[in-house]
Amino acid sequence: MDPGSVADDVPPIAGPDPLRRHGARRHAAVDSNRLIAAITDSWDHPRTMVGVSILLDWAADHGLDRQALLEGSRIEPTLLPDPIALIEAHQELTVIRNLVVACGCRPGLGVELGARYHLTAYGHFGYLLATCGSVRETAEKGLRYALLTFAFSTMTARLGDHDDYVLAFEADDVPADVRRFAVERDAAATMQIQRELFPGVGRVPLREVRFAFSPDRPDDAAAYHAHFRVPVSFGRPRTELVFDAAYLDRIPPMANRHTAKLTTAECERIRAERLHHTGVAARVRAFLLDQTSLDLTLETVAERLHYAPRTLRRHLESEGTTFRAVLDEVRRVVAERLLQDPSVPRYEIARRLGYQDWSSVTRARRRWDIRTAT
Repeated sequence: MDPGSVADDVPPIAGPDPLRRHGARRHAAVDSNRLIAAITDSWDHPRTMVGVSILLDWAADHGLDRQALLEGSRIEPTLLPDPIALIEAHQELTVIRNLVVACGCRPGLGVELGARYHLTAYGHFGYLLATCGSVRETAEKGLRYALLTFAFSTMTARLGDHDDYVLAFEADDVPADVRRFAVERDAAATMQIQRELFPGVGRVPLREVRFAFSPDRPDDAAAYHAHFRVPVSFGRPRTELVFDAAYLDRIPPMANRHTAKLTTAECERIRAERLHHTGVAARVRAFLLDQTSLDLTLETVAERLHYAPRTLRRHLESEGTTFRAVLDEVRRVVAERLLQDPSVPRYEIARRLGYQDWSSVTRARRRWDIRTAT
């Protein structure tokens, strides 16, 4: 037997195909010099109750039965007000599916709902975007930490060919019956965030909106125009929001580098925790976080998780990461926690992170800060 196939009979992780869910891979044709950022995390991750609560509140305002929309989702209604409780992506999809059916699969429904996803709905993520130093930074941080949102689309930010900045949305691996709603909601919610980052009529230089689907009837397009307030076209290769390129350099009015640094660290911690719930990389992260020392090799971790080293390496690569990247991410999360406790001595922090001395920790922190700033 090929030693690299020892763990190949391990049941596959449920969820979208990891080779299709990475925006950078899907947009391989995009010149890397024009690529600003891309979502690399799967949409199949835990999320808070806020997204579902917004759907249910809209439904109640329109005379729909909230309880009927929860049918089959296994969401406990008493937990809906809880800002910390998490649900799985498929549970939210069940509620979305019930809503779409209850509304007769109405075109533009996702756009109408997306307008309700205000910046305040995203917790630490919302604060991070508000305090970023430029729109370019909001794009980079926004897609890096998209896992903290309710998005199902894979998004890619890039420079266009006509002095424009293009934010593209694709959802090929989202179930077909809710795909259109998901893309509509994601695009509308993204635009809502932009407007709240720069309040005031005309402050966001949106040029046009392109959708990869067509309205069922000519008059259905009115709902899209009403929200986006710019030319909207349909039947395009991808769903895209197109802005003036100069918008990338604009500074949000609430920009604050100190708060941005704090919220970046918190978003990084939350992202790492949520990633523990999905995929092989999640299993590796969860294992590493349980160890008393992070002085570990891929071979050691593979053995403990019952993988051949080559198989583990291949799985991580298929999910767009490496063992070194996962280990570095976990070290950063653990370091941030330990550094908040002044009673923990430096030598203990170094030992816990798997380093020989404090100078190694200092160098690692400098490297992490550089990555955060770029």
